[in-house]
Amino acid sequence: MSAVLISTKGQIVLPVAVRKALGLKPGMRVNVKVDGKSARLTPAPAKKTVTLEEIQSLLKYTGPLVPIRAMRVTGYKG
Repeated sequence: MSAVLISTKGQIVLPVAVRKALGLKPGMRVNVKVDGKSARLTPAPAKKTVTLEEIQSLLKYTGPLVPIRAMRVTGYKG
């Protein structure tokens, strides 16, 4: 068992041994389940990624095709 500190923001750093045992990598999410005075961490399932074609199918655009250069906003200073 390892003890960790809680930051003023409520954050903790999981020890390397815990991250390795759970297969956790930077950017991954974990589920936290509270059971009485205990908490259980488990890796969260990865979110399903979608393809461009799946996103396009949601749009249902039936108008004329527009070239990308015609979509550019002029004068943008971003």
